[in-house]
Amino acid sequence: MKRTAAGMIGTLATFALLGAAFAQDLGPRVQKLAEGVYVHKGKGYDSNSGIILTQEGVVVIDTGQNPIESRSILETVKKLTSMPVRLVINTEPHADHSTGHYLFSPPAMVVAAAGAGDSMRGAQRAAPDRIQTLANSSPEMKAALEGYRFIPPHMEYRDRMRIDLGERTFELIYLKGVHSEADTAIWLPKERVLFSASAFVNEQVNIFRPFVNIQDMLAASRLMKALNPEHVVPGHGAPGTIKIFEDGEGYYALLVDRVGKLVREGKSLADIQKEVKMPEYPAWGSQDRMPTNIDAAYRMVIGK
Repeated sequence: MKRTAAGMIGTLATFALLGAAFAQDLGPRVQKLAEGVYVHKGKGYDSNSGIILTQEGVVVIDTGQNPIESRSILETVKKLTSMPVRLVINTEPHADHSTGHYLFSPPAMVVAAAGAGDSMRGAQRAAPDRIQTLANSSPEMKAALEGYRFIPPHMEYRDRMRIDLGERTFELIYLKGVHSEADTAIWLPKERVLFSASAFVNEQVNIFRPFVNIQDMLAASRLMKALNPEHVVPGHGAPGTIKIFEDGEGYYALLVDRVGKLVREGKSLADIQKEVKMPEYPAWGSQDRMPTNIDAAYRMVIGK
């Protein structure tokens, strides 16, 4: 029986649609943001990861909260495409974003902001038994760690870096003093998707280390809002819009105002830590981090 060209095209189109439908059966924690652009959402406040398909391979943004999650991300990649992971881009060097590199590299090249490698090596020296302790935590974790190798970044950039891979453009933007020693926002301008690192987390109290300050976080917020993203994927918490930044700005404005009033009353930091409350945010996670937030607001108020 002869088949017309139109009929064959129709059949191929049907198969393509069926394949696309099958590829979308990825489970509730995988969200499609744009064509070929996905977020693998962490459980609760665990770290998020990005999966971006290009004509020349896959880009993974962060490799999961832990090795079990990393293997879940890898399985999602395999469901989406048979192409290899070409790049892993880190939004930060902490273990909950980088331990799973060994599942993707090789062949992937790992890219991060300057200082990421030093941060990872320093953490490894500080906790040399971390991986063994992690493996001992459960049989599932031990199995997930099979083949583990420490993989620091292969390439580090300063300030900004543009990567063109296939049809995609990735703009990497260094964010100073917002969370870790080496934070990167990743902007996809054509798709208007922003992976905003952990400068602002969604409905969660962030942690302030001694080198992190509110002024730099607010500067990062202004920078990222100016990009006018359609989708914002924070390092932790549900993906959303620029409302994530606006909510964070409102929170810090209120916190600094309350701390500032007590400073002007001559209260000590110890007293301020006891007195300042943020009852407007009772549902935000990680309330135990509040003392570090009050300390950051105090440093801002007194100009340190």
